[in-house]
Amino acid sequence: MKTTTFTVKSTILVGNALGDKAEREVIAFTPDNPKNDAPLLIGLPSFGNDPDSFIASSPLTDSFPTILNRLYGKDLMRGSTVAIVDTRTKLGGNYFLNSTATGQYENFIVKELVPELKKKFASSRIGLFGKGSGGFGAYTLAVRNSGIFHGLAAHSMDAGFENVFIPDFSDAMEEFRSANGPYRWLEKYWQSLNRIASRKIKVLRTLCASAFLSPDVNSGEMGVMLPFDYENGDFRPEVWANWQKNDPAKNVKNFTRQLESMNAVFIDAGTMDEFSAIWGARAIDNQLKNSKINHTYEEFEDGHFGINYRFEKSLPVLAQSLA
Repeated sequence: MKTTTFTVKSTILVGNALGDKAEREVIAFTPDNPKNDAPLLIGLPSFGNDPDSFIASSPLTDSFPTILNRLYGKDLMRGSTVAIVDTRTKLGGNYFLNSTATGQYENFIVKELVPELKKKFASSRIGLFGKGSGGFGAYTLAVRNSGIFHGLAAHSMDAGFENVFIPDFSDAMEEFRSANGPYRWLEKYWQSLNRIASRKIKVLRTLCASAFLSPDVNSGEMGVMLPFDYENGDFRPEVWANWQKNDPAKNVKNFTRQLESMNAVFIDAGTMDEFSAIWGARAIDNQLKNSKINHTYEEFEDGHFGINYRFEKSLPVLAQSLA
């Protein structure tokens, strides 16, 4: 297996609202004996991750490169190239939509990243995969751009937002209220030494999701309309309605034709998922069954973290369906 690292220079991300970099790193893996026009699988990092952490090793679990190399060795990948792209933002992650509050990330991936990768690796059949928010991105980008993407694998994706996000809103309201707003909270967050404390991660993820799911250029809160009022605790149903439009568990019924066109749809979630993503996955599976859309659905006895081993299930399905 050969590993290459390069950058994609974006013009679309230049001048984005958060001041995040426009040059994005890509780590790509190719088999020792590449095949002509083999599938291209693009991995989208989950919240809090980048390509380096995506492939990082651990003494207790197999790393992503170890898993991928094993799949190549068993000839289960049909010569596929696998590329992991850096989509980090100042808000800790990405939800892969165009947003005035963060940047035009859907356009970046569809109009800049994909053409660059297709040219570099001479591939015409493309699949997306990811976990958590990366799984959300794999699903969302695929169904919104079904003429470009031909398959998806979404592990423990952020879906069923009432279970995945609302439990964290109370902490976010208190933190924003104490800091006198999300902007000041974010400044303090990046100055803190312990940035992976559970409560801080919940608040940061809430802010990140808000920036992608409910941007509002007229809002004085970083161009973001939060789904709650952090001063008095009021829920904002009109903002939440915008979130639900992008919730895969809610909008899957609107993308029947696009999902039917996919060569592969792989969905899974752990029964002990800490964010209750299992319920969104079950809702999607039920809708796909009702619509008679061919797909693979699996549940496994585990949580949300340390589940790289699930790629050993999904990537061969994706690769072989696109070959």
